[in-house]
Amino acid sequence: MDLRLFQFDYDMSFAVTFLHPDRTVYGRFGTRNGNEEAADDEISMAGLAAAMSGALELHAGYPGNKASLVGKQPVPSVKYPTPEKIPTMGKYKSVLDYDGKIAGSCIHCHSIRDKQRRIVRDAGEILGLRELSPWPMPLVLGIQMDAQARATVANVVLNSPAASAGLKAGDQILKANGQPILSTADLQWTLHAMDDNAKLVLDLTRSSEPITLTVTPQNQWRESSDIAWRVSTWDLRRIALGGMRLERIPTEARTGNIPKAGKMALRALNVGQYGDHATAKKAGLKKEDVIVEFNGDSGDLTESELIKRIVSTLKKGEKVSVDYLRSGERRETSFQLQ
Repeated sequence: MDLRLFQFDYDMSFAVTFLHPDRTVYGRFGTRNGNEEAADDEISMAGLAAAMSGALELHAGYPGNKASLVGKQPVPSVKYPTPEKIPTMGKYKSVLDYDGKIAGSCIHCHSIRDKQRRIVRDAGEILGLRELSPWPMPLVLGIQMDAQARATVANVVLNSPAASAGLKAGDQILKANGQPILSTADLQWTLHAMDDNAKLVLDLTRSSEPITLTVTPQNQWRESSDIAWRVSTWDLRRIALGGMRLERIPTEARTGNIPKAGKMALRALNVGQYGDHATAKKAGLKKEDVIVEFNGDSGDLTESELIKRIVSTLKKGEKVSVDYLRSGERRETSFQLQ
């Protein structure tokens, strides 16, 4: 797979790139938000058909519309042109082993992001929020998209940046920061490439009338992007949490010595038992322990927010302290980050 061309959300199970034969990207399709019980809330055949129709419209107008497609093109400066060229992935070949272990010879898409992050960590560097929060969902701005239609808003979260900008359910997004939008994945691409302090300019149609709105993201909007559902987050749990999988305890469910609203309360849903994922276990942590302070930070964070804060500020090999509750009793431990 040519990573200089096929740049999409590598945590996807299904992703489409619409291309002109000269390799110009018209758009992308395929999204996930962790909703495994209701996949049709995220993608659908109707949504795919609508995006395909939009791609055909762009194709009919090509090359006259080429200037509007510049922002949709893949980033040309790619260090490794194919997955098998990435260090530690040398055992993989460009073709599957149909006569042997087919599954074992297949490079999982999420492994691309896993290995790229490991290279940065092993070099003693920290990861930026763009690398930790790839392909943000429009929900970080308060936008929920309609999976059955072409780039159409299904719902706008109350008091969100999108609501403040005047966005409404039923609005069809034609362009985002000048880029033609065919799907939720196209909108995610725009957010993925956007500067942290930039604004999102949306060209819409509402009841057949054209409208332009500007959405101003909240501060640290990338940090709030949920990554807990992502397959590649499993490796971040190894790096930052010693192999733990954590879940924020809802405020209304906090009893006994568990800190109340505004304070950290992250229950260990799982603690890795083997290899590098057993770091927390070796430090004495167990399933159902409640983390109340991590390296001096006791803020009421989600697992996603905690992982990003750790990995974007601390390097491999640094030691972190962990305060936790077990059967209501407060304990302390520590371990080294990977």
